[in-house]
Amino acid sequence: MIKNHFKIAWRNLLKNRGNSTINILGLALGMSISLIIGLWINAEVQYDRFYSKTDRLSQVYTLDTFEGKSHTWGATPAILGPILKQEHPDLEEVVRTATVNHLLHDDEKRFKASGTVSDSGFFKLFDFPFLAGNPETSLTRPDAIVLTESLAKKMFGHTQVIGETVQIDTLASLTVQGVIQDIPRNSTFHGNDFFCSWDFLTTVGWTFNDSWTSYNHQTYVLLKEGVSLSSTNQNIANLVRNHTNNQVKASIYLYPADRWHLYNKSENGKMVAGHIVNLRMFALIGLFILLIACINFVNLSTAGAERRAKEVGVRKVVGAPKKTLIQQFLLESFMITLLAGIIALLLTAVGLPFFNSLINSDISIDDQPIVFWVLFATVIGAATLGAGIYPAFVLSAFEPIRTLKGNHVTAKGNFKPRKVLVTLQFTISICLGICTIIISQQIRYGQDRDSGYDRNNLVYIALDGDLRKNYEVVRHELMQQGIASSVVKSAGRITSYNSNSWGYSWPNAQPEDFDVTFNTMSTDASFTQTMGIKLLAGRDIDIYTHTSDSNAVLLNETAVKRMRLTNPLGTPIIEGKGTIYEKTWNVVGIIADFILESPYREIEPMMVKGPASYFSYIHIRLNTANSLLSNMDRLQTILKKYNPDYPIDIHFADGAYALKFVQQKRTATLTALFSGLAIFIACLGLFGLVAFATIQRQKEIGIRKVLGASVATIATMLSKDFLKLVILAIVVASPIAWWIMHQWLQDFVYRIDIPWWTFFFAGILAILIALFTVSTLAIKAARANPVDSLRDE
Repeated sequence: MIKNHFKIAWRNLLKNRGNSTINILGLALGMSISLIIGLWINAEVQYDRFYSKTDRLSQVYTLDTFEGKSHTWGATPAILGPILKQEHPDLEEVVRTATVNHLLHDDEKRFKASGTVSDSGFFKLFDFPFLAGNPETSLTRPDAIVLTESLAKKMFGHTQVIGETVQIDTLASLTVQGVIQDIPRNSTFHGNDFFCSWDFLTTVGWTFNDSWTSYNHQTYVLLKEGVSLSSTNQNIANLVRNHTNNQVKASIYLYPADRWHLYNKSENGKMVAGHIVNLRMFALIGLFILLIACINFVNLSTAGAERRAKEVGVRKVVGAPKKTLIQQFLLESFMITLLAGIIALLLTAVGLPFFNSLINSDISIDDQPIVFWVLFATVIGAATLGAGIYPAFVLSAFEPIRTLKGNHVTAKGNFKPRKVLVTLQFTISICLGICTIIISQQIRYGQDRDSGYDRNNLVYIALDGDLRKNYEVVRHELMQQGIASSVVKSAGRITSYNSNSWGYSWPNAQPEDFDVTFNTMSTDASFTQTMGIKLLAGRDIDIYTHTSDSNAVLLNETAVKRMRLTNPLGTPIIEGKGTIYEKTWNVVGIIADFILESPYREIEPMMVKGPASYFSYIHIRLNTANSLLSNMDRLQTILKKYNPDYPIDIHFADGAYALKFVQQKRTATLTALFSGLAIFIACLGLFGLVAFATIQRQKEIGIRKVLGASVATIATMLSKDFLKLVILAIVVASPIAWWIMHQWLQDFVYRIDIPWWTFFFAGILAILIALFTVSTLAIKAARANPVDSLRDE
């Protein structure tokens, strides 16, 4: 019997090739999209959760109040770690970390790499698999270094490198004590190629600021088994206050590892839903697309099944029991769903590389847990029942006499559910389309905002190796050879946040002004000229002309307003008043506000100070009298001449600025992609509904043509009902999309006002797409020979 069911099912698939192809393709696309989104969400949810001790792993966060507002962040002073471990025995391990960038080399090969310096217990907390070496002792020596598999192979050609020597810059020789597998993308430490001991920093001359307000490091802790996170937080909350006699009001708390990635947004002194909001949004998109595909599947399957009503009547007349008919229809539905599932897996395998390139990931379908396959089987089972339950249980219950007479169903009674389903499909699709347009407008709004500095022909390079001691001669040659119109060294880059500080006082300052936070940079000379920042008053810092400029400072417009300065030039600003770090700065110039961080955030008060103890970058304004290619060739020659041991790594300011929009552009691209696919699948559903309607009204169309109705009249008659569904979907989708985007835009200080034409444009586009889909079949039905539909009458 089962074999016979398979034969009949296969024959029906071949008999209705067009309908079956559309049916399978639509469902396969929906499944594939939902699978890809599901795989991505699973990878994101597993972020920092794959360590064996994740449930006991936390990061120390700082909580403090500035200008009456609570703020929290994941940086701590270096002095905190040892004291925390000493005073709180319920902590099994405490580890400090800092990110460093160094040139690693042996006798021949040289690589610029990012790494982590940490206390010796690092691999007790983050148990990355070791390919060689002992994780317990790998960082116990000051001269120890642990390499990732990729870096070990680059440097030595293999991973059995225990005992080999690695030079870091010209500072020290380290001995390889371990090799670990490459850090996975869903780890906080992804991108780090080596790990070395915290004590290494002291051996190469680093000095740590013992200030309790020097937040330059991360601190991680491992709780002992059975220890409560909440009780530990109560115990450690006032540690900083107790050690500073309440001079520092900050408190600390432990933030668990399973929340680092997903709940990464700071709001009113609490870490709240951040990245997880995007995941929830795309999870809904995936579910909606799968729902659209299943609706499409149900419409096409039931429309095809009702055309077989007479077959059901004949089979029941010759004695086929209801049970057999139910089995037949369910088996056919299962075959279609299974074929769609197989094709969906193939589409997923083909589409994942493209998707990975969009989101910069390495998701694979190969290493998924059993839960993934259980969910996949569940989707197939649900789709089988959803598409098969109507023909299986409704058509099998028809009375043979009625079905053979052709009046087994009234069009009115069975047409409405399909109208509802198609309206739902287009509501979801139009909603996604509107969201895509608004997201793109918000990105463009940020891109069009004046950055406040000239990004064109501005490059920067890290002040590494011999560039530090050769800076003056490099600067001189760049200017003398006409490669650069100006050069400046700075602590920090013009394109990103470097550091901030507070605790300043100035004439007429109020007590609450002590908590005003200023972004800070340092410079030597020609800052405004090199960066292309407008100087509003006073002069630029220039240590070559003004020797006193070691105490000079530039203020941006926001800082002047916040400090309530009416005549800012010459104003003395005292930093760290009453402490051993006290220093007086003198305002020599006022500069226009410029975007240092996100273009969607408010510009914060900023100080550009005179020479710092440590500069990290050189910014170069290229001479526009030369071609860019000529400038770059000559610049590389000079860098190679005065810093031969380091690879040349030149960054363009405009390229770095563009990176600020990567996340929003990624969201827009994915939304546009998924909304386009959703509309395509919805059109397949609409196509199925039109096909059903033309079959149901075939004889009516034939009679109308015999009576003289034109092709245009009949096409309009068939199309108008479906266009009404699309218009209804526009009306329903518009307020929903407005509300969703209104909530999304609240995360941006600088944001667009949602324009009315967005909904009009999306609606017109949806109508045109639907009209094209409907008219394809409507015109074909209207042009059909009426003899073919009336011959049985």
